This record gives sequence, C-alpha cells and structure tokens, in this order.
Amino acid sequence: MSLYVTGDKHGVIEMDELLPFYHAIGKNLNAQDYLLIAGDFGLLFAPEPTEKEIQWMDWLSSAPWTTLFIDGNHENFTRLDALPTEIRFGNPVGVVKDKKIFHLRRGYIYTIAGYSCFAFGGALSLDRCFRRPGLSWWEREIPSEEEIVRGWQSLEAVHWNVDYVFTHMAPLSVLIELLRTKYIGVQINPCHVPRDPVAIYFDTLIPRLHFQKWYFGHLHVQTPPFVLQTKKQGAFQGVYRHVLPIEVENKEQSTELAVKETCTYSLSQILLKSKSLIKLIEQHGEVLNMWLKFRKPPQAHDIMAFQSIVRRSTCNEIEESIHISQNKGYYHLLLILKVEYKEKQH
Repeated sequence: MSLYVTGDKHGVIEMDELLPFYHAIGKNLNAQDYLLIAGDFGLLFAPEPTEKEIQWMDWLSSAPWTTLFIDGNHENFTRLDALPTEIRFGNPVGVVKDKKIFHLRRGYIYTIAGYSCFAFGGALSLDRCFRRPGLSWWEREIPSEEEIVRGWQSLEAVHWNVDYVFTHMAPLSVLIELLRTKYIGVQINPCHVPRDPVAIYFDTLIPRLHFQKWYFGHLHVQTPPFVLQTKKQGAFQGVYRHVLPIEVENKEQSTELAVKETCTYSLSQILLKSKSLIKLIEQHGEVLNMWLKFRKPPQAHDIMAFQSIVRRSTCNEIEESIHISQNKGYYHLLLILKVEYKEKQH
C-alpha cells in the first residue's frame, strides 16, 4: 500500500505526464496503491464528455492504482458536484469512474494508505475576466462558508494533528516565500500579491496545525521540501509535473527555501563537466529529465556523453541514481537508468 502525489494535469492537456510514471512504477502497483492529483484534474471540464476525455478516463480507470484528486480552480463544478457520493477513506467522496477515480471533497480528513490526510481544493482564478461563467469558469472555485467551517471543525476534531495536507492553492505565506526565492518567475512586491481568499484561509490554519508535509499545486512549481521561518514543525512542497512518493519525512532534512539559482551552463557543458552520475542527477536531474522528455532529437554528442557517464558508473552508483530519480519523480530519466542497470548486470 503506497501513496503518490502529483500536480495539475488539466485534463486532456497534460494527463500524458503520467505515462512515464506508469511505465516506470505504476504498472506494478495495485488498487490499494493511490495516486493523488493536487487539483486541476480537469477531465470533467467540458459540458459533456468528449472523445479524448473518455479515452483518458478509461485509461485512468484501467490503471492498476486508484486515482484520487482534489479540485482546483480549472474544473467544471457543475459536473463535479453532480457526482454520486460514497463514503470512502472515512468520509464522503465523489465517485467518477468504475470506483477507481475519486474526488476528495473540501474540508474532510481521509485515511489513505494508513495516513491521515486533510484535503482542501479550490483557488482564485486570476484569468477569470477572460473566461465565461458556466463554461470555463465557476464561482465554486472559491470555497463556501460551509466548506471553510467544515475544514476548521475537521481539524479541531483531531486536535489539529494530521500526517499530510493536500491543497490546490498554497498558503499566502508560502506564496510570498516562493516569490522571494524566485521559484515563481514574476517580479512582484509581496505587498501586491493577489489576496486569494483560499490562501488567506490556509494561513489561519498554519499556526495551529501539526503535519509532516503540506503538498500544493496550482502555482506550476516543483520545489524541494522546505520549512517557513515561522513554522518549523511541518514542511511544504510544491508539486507539478513529477509524481512523488509519499514517505515518512525526517523533518531535519527540510530547511528554509534557498533562493533558486539559474543554471548558466548548457546541457553539453553540464555533461562534459560531470564525473559522477549521482552528483549529476542530484544537481541537474531536472534538466536531464526535461531533455529526455522533449528531445527533438537530441544531439549525438550529448547522447554519447550521457552514456559514457552512466556506463563508467558501478551497479551501486546506478542503483543509487535510480533511487534518487524515483524519489524526485524523474521518470523519463528513471526508465533510461533501469535499462542501463539491466545491461550492466549482464
């Protein structure tokens, strides 16, 4: 029994981000393993099911694992609110497809894979002025008073102690921290940060709430686990394209978020300078993973340089690199390393 988390998939637009995860890990899972999408699930977005929506819904429902999602701001709430309701994981969920896809509703605490998980979707759409009510935007993106009270009461009932928090929007204090550390690529004075009521609500929970990690989507950033200066007893982590395994955290591993450094080297320079596969993946795994995903095709000298690094590595080094890639969600890289590992063993 395991639990994985990923960020916004926006329905048919980015659901194919799950394919590398399926081939590297997912095909070996079962229905007691769970993949949680942190909002903007998006497969119920059109007024009526489209051909592509049906194809992806069939793919997800036939996947070995069970898919869970919280709602984001880009959802068709008319369809979400009309889903049949069942009690699962200790509280009400919306049942989407063949009892393999479930909508976790706002303000409830669910027991998933043995963990207590507080779920709360929704966020303010900054582009709502360009959208059409009832077709591409819904007022229900902002939680109702009932949902806000439910969230507070759910946490009070467990004395403000949960294992994990899953939200679409980040707390306001986290959003400001991401701007300060340049994880969000816009220049904006913290005083001028849009006052999302969902983010403000989450900030009221932080001082009371004890948790291992708080995962959030919406901002399209992938961050390492980090703590706030004012909140040392729980870590936060932004999720987007990668699929991350949920593991019991060693809280000493999470530190305050450092200012994000911009890499000034090209991929070719990175590969030529690298002597250790493990260090290459630790320092530049994101770049390598994106290179493998979007190669156009890649330059022959880059392929040869990467293969040279892998093939002069020991089995133990490749095995450690596989472990790092899996934990960080570098699934395009993981598939390549697994092939190289098998060849190395022979």
